[in-house]
Amino acid sequence: MKKEILKFTFKTIKPTGRWKSFEHNINEIKIKGKVVGVIRDEKPYKIRLQVIKKDIMEDNNANCEWKWITLKKESESLQEAKDFLNKYVSEINNKYKIYLGEGDK
Repeated sequence: MKKEILKFTFKTIKPTGRWKSFEHNINEIKIKGKVVGVIRDEKPYKIRLQVIKKDIMEDNNANCEWKWITLKKESESLQEAKDFLNKYVSEINNKYKIYLGEGDK
């Protein structure tokens, strides 16, 4: 059975409210409309993804089937980080099983 290659989409959420000038944007990474990661909104731009653990006790937390990972790539701009994800989407999908929410197996 061939593994389906999932495509990344992105959404930037601007802070609101009284203290919005002190907050950073939230740059969400999505697959099929579900948030699966974030891109940190300051230099260097780092990519964090939610992935299924290979072993439930990998991080000594049996209550959660997924964990956060940070990719080694550090980008100089948000667009560079997005381009990196789009360029290496098949490699990321082959190396990690992205967590898409409850019931994802």
